[in-house]
Amino acid sequence: MSKIVEFKNWANYGGNRLGELIENPYIHFAGRKMSQGKKTQCIVEYVDMFNRKHIIVCNNRTQMKDAQSFLSIFKSESAKVKSIVAEYPISFGRIPKKFMKELRNELKQFGLSYSFINKLAGY
Repeated sequence: MSKIVEFKNWANYGGNRLGELIENPYIHFAGRKMSQGKKTQCIVEYVDMFNRKHIIVCNNRTQMKDAQSFLSIFKSESAKVKSIVAEYPISFGRIPKKFMKELRNELKQFGLSYSFINKLAGY
């Protein structure tokens, strides 16, 4: 059995023991009261296709459901954009210039900028 080390005292125990560095929230709870332990906090970092970082903190189930609906919007939108880009032929990692006008017209409805569409196409 490994020892439970409080996070504050981790420097006293050298080595790469990540499991011992994590503070155990149930250290002072009896076995029959495990369901009444501390509530956990869920933090999700999501980087969308525009390279914007979204940090979502969930403290309860309703916030978690809201976060899931928020992320599902991004996932569906990025899936649509990827499917549109996948319809065009790619040569040498780029979409040929003759298809760029059509691609820009299709992706304008998503509010994408001219420079971002060029990045998607490989230019």
